[in-house]
Amino acid sequence: MIEIYICMGSACYLKGSEEIVRIFKEEIFKRSLDVKIKLKGSFCLGPCNQGVVVRVNDEYFKRINPQNAKEVFQEQILPYIREIEGDKNG
Repeated sequence: MIEIYICMGSACYLKGSEEIVRIFKEEIFKRSLDVKIKLKGSFCLGPCNQGVVVRVNDEYFKRINPQNAKEVFQEQILPYIREIEGDKNG
């Protein structure tokens, strides 16, 4: 199970982390990835000035906002998850 942590700290929350959770949920369910991916809220993940911050394993994805969340999920997070899965299977 791959866990995606979305920062829910005050700075990220003000920048739209709640909406990003909704967008990521839609993307996960649309692709039937809910059996592979667990979406979790997190306390502050660190670089507040670069929020909203998302962590997958030890990889951080920064400057996510409701306007680019779908694109970041498709173009950065999904390829990273596929890479992780490839490492597990290889």
